[in-house]
Amino acid sequence: MKTTIAAALIATAIGLLFSPLSRQYPIFHWLMYLEPALVGLLPVLIIKHIFKALTPHPWGFTFEQLAQIDLTGQVALVTGANSGIGYEIAKFLVAQGADVTIACRNAQRCFAAADRLRLERSSSRGASGSKKGTISPLIMDMSDLNSVRKAAKTWLHNNNNKEEEEGASTKLDMLFLNAGIFYESNNDNKAPKTLPLSKDGIENVFATNVVGHHLLYRLLEPALRQSSMARVVSTSSVAGIGWLPPHGFKYRFGDTSPIIPATLAELNAGTPSSKLAFALYGRSKLAQAAWSQALTKRLLDNDISSIYVNSAHPGAVYTPLSSGKYFPKSFPEFIKRIQEQLMWSSEEGALTNLYLGVATEDIRGKDIRGKYYHPQSVEYEHPYAGDGVLQENVWHLCEELVEAFL
Repeated sequence: MKTTIAAALIATAIGLLFSPLSRQYPIFHWLMYLEPALVGLLPVLIIKHIFKALTPHPWGFTFEQLAQIDLTGQVALVTGANSGIGYEIAKFLVAQGADVTIACRNAQRCFAAADRLRLERSSSRGASGSKKGTISPLIMDMSDLNSVRKAAKTWLHNNNNKEEEEGASTKLDMLFLNAGIFYESNNDNKAPKTLPLSKDGIENVFATNVVGHHLLYRLLEPALRQSSMARVVSTSSVAGIGWLPPHGFKYRFGDTSPIIPATLAELNAGTPSSKLAFALYGRSKLAQAAWSQALTKRLLDNDISSIYVNSAHPGAVYTPLSSGKYFPKSFPEFIKRIQEQLMWSSEEGALTNLYLGVATEDIRGKDIRGKYYHPQSVEYEHPYAGDGVLQENVWHLCEELVEAFL
């Protein structure tokens, strides 16, 4: 009898979790008692006052508000934009009138994505009076610093303002540092003894998610400074709180040594394993949040207040990256369908990043800079990214690694 009741309760809970009711009513908000950082991870985990009142949290930004914003004349660059969150960011920016460059590693996929965006642009409805923006593909491998440098130079050349004095670069209003990879093992039959490295000899996840974006920012900073109000948005993740080497809880409960190494040798150290794969991804996402704060401090120290830098966790989003991250490719198709229903859509996952990129009245009025946000567009205090030593480790390591490419 007890077994039957337990099985029925479990089945009911699972059914509710995967039903539309979980988004409409606070059925599973009690999970926030276990870990506040889960706020916004899934649509079922949107709450208002943790530990006070478990009520649905109003979205800080909505698609209706986005549709009212006119971005005509503004210029944006989005990395990792051939699919997933990056594609949706680009789609909405173009619909609202921005001229957008989509940067992708694979040329065929990049040009195909640009074609799809042009088709969708013709049928989309932007802000009243806004002019539909343009779309330009740009081939860039974030794990290859030479590729990043070439792409940045190509962008600066193509966007040079011909109407201004010779040599003056055009403005860049929005830079979305979105491209990212999960751990990719070598396809060898033998178990690898060292971590996969990029062409530049950097642990590949960190090279792609962090170092490549650092170089891109450094090369495009002059264009960002041409804008009266530039916005830089880095796609971080709650993995930067929970998936840390050796794991987040050790850091949280007393071991305050920096998790981001200060040297390349330390960064590349480790033996590949399934557990370490998650830790490497989490380390890179923590680094992105810490990098945003480190850059913000440097900009303000140099009296540069026109560039707003922030990071965001898009939530658990059903994208090509996540579909292979949480479940092996060999899992049954129905498991993947459950995953798709449970997680945020790519459009919803893009919304918080878009808020930090386009909601200029809020950004300026609330002085949103060096912040970390969770879905949907709600500020969350990152428990680790504010560590000054950690920030310096990230910044100086990145500077050292890109020095030869500046």
